[in-house]
Amino acid sequence: MRGRALLWRVVALPVLVAFGLVYLFPLYWLVATSLKGQGELLGHIVPTLVPQAPTLEAFHTVLVEKGNWKLLRNSVLVCGATVLTTLTLGLLITYPITRLPVSRRLRVGVLNWALSLRFLPPVAVVVPYFGVVRTLQLYDNPLALVFIYTLFNLPFSIWMLKSFLAEVPLELEEAAFVDGATRPVSFFRVVLPLIAPGLLAAGIIIFAFAWSEFLFALILTQTPRAQTFPVGVQAFVTQFNLIWNEMAAAGLIALLVPLILMILARRYVLAGLTFGVIREK
Repeated sequence: MRGRALLWRVVALPVLVAFGLVYLFPLYWLVATSLKGQGELLGHIVPTLVPQAPTLEAFHTVLVEKGNWKLLRNSVLVCGATVLTTLTLGLLITYPITRLPVSRRLRVGVLNWALSLRFLPPVAVVVPYFGVVRTLQLYDNPLALVFIYTLFNLPFSIWMLKSFLAEVPLELEEAAFVDGATRPVSFFRVVLPLIAPGLLAAGIIIFAFAWSEFLFALILTQTPRAQTFPVGVQAFVTQFNLIWNEMAAAGLIALLVPLILMILARRYVLAGLTFGVIREK
């Protein structure tokens, strides 16, 4: 045991600390740059490591003066609607193939179909989807993003929900049937509460996926009426100018929303992701 403890202190711990510094330094640099004024950024050839006069001016400019709070609102609405539609469709597809006596061929076919969609690169379908969106007159409309994000996240939802539903004993639903409950009633009163941590975990991960998506939001939207926040961040890079502190502030805002969600719900995310693993042990 002493040998292992010594090996941990001499080899593993410094390596972990080094990896931690490598991963955390970009985040620190983002925070430090966002708190600097334009004078400090332009007045030093070598950037200062610590802000000399910290200010929230860049955040005020990004959100209020340049009106990017509208893009932030669009992102929240689009991602929230995507989570709701994806989980609803995921349950409607996953429940029958998991809880009802369907053929193994159908079950495997649905899961393979979902898996193949998950590996589809977005750049391969952006042009056909652009045509579909224009035909449906949904160009520059948030509904188009909800539609696309739901299609892309549905396979992930199906595979996650399948694991959660498979862990709920069939005997619990059969007991509810004996007491006179119909299948919808048993689903809402027995199954749904048991898979709630899994639904929350899947919802947060889908929200994070949709929040960070950039390609479709760039191609399918044109005005602040429908654009999302990641599209607004790239607008800070122009041909003649690059406003570092405002760009860092926008990047930090884009990072904070899913990070706060993940921290607040980390217990449910871990419980959801390890739901099946713990049962199997």
